[in-house]
Amino acid sequence: MFKHRVTIFVGPYGSGKTELSLNVVQSLADQYEQIAIVDLDVVKPYFRAREFRAKLAQKDIRAILPQGQMEHADVPAVSAEVYTVFHNPDLKVIMDVGGYDAGATALGQYKDMFESIDHQVLFVINIKRPFSQTAEELIEMKERIEWKSRLKVHALVANTNLGVETTKEIILEGYAMAQKVSQMTGLPIAFAAVDKRLAEQVKEHIKEPLFLVERQMLPPWERSL
Repeated sequence: MFKHRVTIFVGPYGSGKTELSLNVVQSLADQYEQIAIVDLDVVKPYFRAREFRAKLAQKDIRAILPQGQMEHADVPAVSAEVYTVFHNPDLKVIMDVGGYDAGATALGQYKDMFESIDHQVLFVINIKRPFSQTAEELIEMKERIEWKSRLKVHALVANTNLGVETTKEIILEGYAMAQKVSQMTGLPIAFAAVDKRLAEQVKEHIKEPLFLVERQMLPPWERSL
């Protein structure tokens, strides 16, 4: 699923890219001596949260995110440290790109550099989010991201969920939509991201590999439970 040196998650706002990125980079941490997660959500960076920075550091995962005074700005600038992604061939990288135009535009500034490195761009689908409920809406968003980033999407990720309220039926409904988008675009489904608590219930209904997700981005009222 993640054989490429750089994996880039793109998709509509709220599709679950950050949760997925956190899970993926931690699942790979033991396999690579050098691994990093890059936060290109320039509107609302998540990884600047202290508790997650510390958690990633404990696993020797490098977090590349806004630094210094710009870290707390309303619209932080992308860190110059991002350039290490392109100049260090031994660095395994997971990129989380923001759902707004700003995220795709930030990604696009590195377009020429991506041409020289092994990478994949994965479009994350979650039909339980606004403007993501039809194949047409999703394809329009995919094309807009491609236009803004100047990069082509290589494959899809079925990631439909409602957090703690996710059910087998919700996952399979989203998977069916991902299949429809796949048929309409010719893009393969790379994998289905599934809450690990529900994996046994859905695995016989999904032909692509499953990536098991453990919720980490808990709302404040759940963090003390």
